[in-house]
Amino acid sequence: MKPTIRWIVTLAALAASTVAILPTIAVSQFGQQEVDQSKFIAIASPYRNGEAHQLLVVEQITDARPCWSESGFAPTLIDPLLFQFDFTGICGRSTDSNGYSVRMSGEDLDLRYSLRVLRRGGDLVLVGAPRDRGGEELIMGRTDGITPGFAKIILNEGWRFTKRTLGDRTLGHVYLTSDSPHPLTPMQASATLQAAVLMTRLTTSTSKKSIKLLILASSLVFLKIILFAP
Repeated sequence: MKPTIRWIVTLAALAASTVAILPTIAVSQFGQQEVDQSKFIAIASPYRNGEAHQLLVVEQITDARPCWSESGFAPTLIDPLLFQFDFTGICGRSTDSNGYSVRMSGEDLDLRYSLRVLRRGGDLVLVGAPRDRGGEELIMGRTDGITPGFAKIILNEGWRFTKRTLGDRTLGHVYLTSDSPHPLTPMQASATLQAAVLMTRLTTSTSKKSIKLLILASSLVFLKIILFAP
């Protein structure tokens, strides 16, 4: 292989690998702390008179008083007992993105996904909705039934609760956590495909003009990954 071709093949390969490497480099300063799963619950919380639901995460901080009770099956109905007393120091409550977010493979994905509870067929489904157009949706749990009231969300296999950390401090923010790799953003997926196509063309091209054009194209792909990676 000629030196020029070898150089640009290396560049294209570097561009493709950067898709996977950059998110790791850009990992948030926040860490995660494992928790007792029995002390947390994800709840489909009703609003608009039960026509829609949103995510409510409750933590049992101490055993002074129960923060919720469960009854029934498919769906499991929840009585949010914490609303009946001053739950300060006893229960933790997270109601929006300030209190909970998605974390996958050690990376905080708060800027990429919002957590929503959507009605689909005969179920209430917890999803990580991508903020980017064309991004891949995450299916994280479901209630196994419909109710206009409060219902327990059963997390899918591979998902669990953890707490956000900063240095040596454990914060109140709750993560819905998975150790699986997170999906590529639309920009990353596009750049990966382009890099793969360029590598194929470079290994078969013999025209000097074609090689020069491919060098330029590969450089643009590399820059796109650098500029738009999260």
